[in-house]
Formats: sequence, C-alpha cells, structure tokens
Amino acid sequence: MSSFNLTRRAFVVGAALSLALAGCGLKPSLAPGGAAQSLFGRLRAREPKTRTDYLFVRRFEERIGLTTTGDLELDYTLDIERKAMGITSDQTTSRYMLAGKATYSVRRTGSDGALAHGTVTAFTGYSATGSTVATQAAQTDAMERLMTQLADLTVARLTAEATRLK
Repeated sequence: MSSFNLTRRAFVVGAALSLALAGCGLKPSLAPGGAAQSLFGRLRAREPKTRTDYLFVRRFEERIGLTTTGDLELDYTLDIERKAMGITSDQTTSRYMLAGKATYSVRRTGSDGALAHGTVTAFTGYSATGSTVATQAAQTDAMERLMTQLADLTVARLTAEATRLK
C-alpha cells in the first residue's frame, strides 16, 4: 500500500510542477509570435568573401531566413585555427582540430552603432590517417561542421537578444 501512496504523491507533485511551468508565461522564442520572430526577414548578413564565410552565412540564413532588404545588418569576423592533435611515434599527424571563433555585431542599416555584439567559439576535429584525398574531404567536412556550429551559436545569442533588436 505504501508504494501506491508514493506513486500517487509523485504523480501529484509532477502534475503540480507541470501546471506551474505551463502558467509561468514562458514561450519558445522561435515559436510563432516568439521574440525571435521579430528577426525573420529583417536581419541580413554581410556578403561572404570566402568559402568559409559562405558556409557560415548559408547556415545563418537557413536559421534566420534569407533577406536582402532587411533593416538590420550582421557583420562578422571568422577566425579559424588548425592544430595537430594526434601525432604518432614517427612524427606523423593523425588527427587535427579546427578551433573557430565568430565575432559578430548587429546594427541598423546605415548606422554605425552596434545594437548587439558578441563572440562565440566552437571546435571540431578530423582524421588525417587516410589518403590525401580522404584527408582533404575530412577537412572540408570538418570546416562545414564548424561553420554550422558557429552560425547556430550566433543565432542562439541573437535570439536571446531579440527583444533589444526591435
């Protein structure tokens, strides 16, 4: 009988917590009518100059929407560092790490003052034990993963600051 009371208490407590959270007014920022909705169609990234820039902007636009006439501009700087991580006894590198940093700022079109700015970091790795072609393909894939991470983190930060960008 005591296990029934424990189960019933757990259910009652769980239901009470669920109702409390549902009534607190929190709403997903990416949901229709959410805070981030105000960024869609308004925020455009600076034109990419390199393949790395292109990968970053492509993912950013996938997440925030493609626009060419928005009133907000995203300026960004990408810094990528490649480090040898796995070195064999005969001094051959078997694994590399790509560490990336995206520094961004958002401003109104035609204005110099930043409405939001910040820096996000991420890293990924790839194997260098295959053929030259396989290693180059792994490096290309790792760079795309890194740019996806940096763009996603940038969007997450801007989503959190969306109410300031209205």
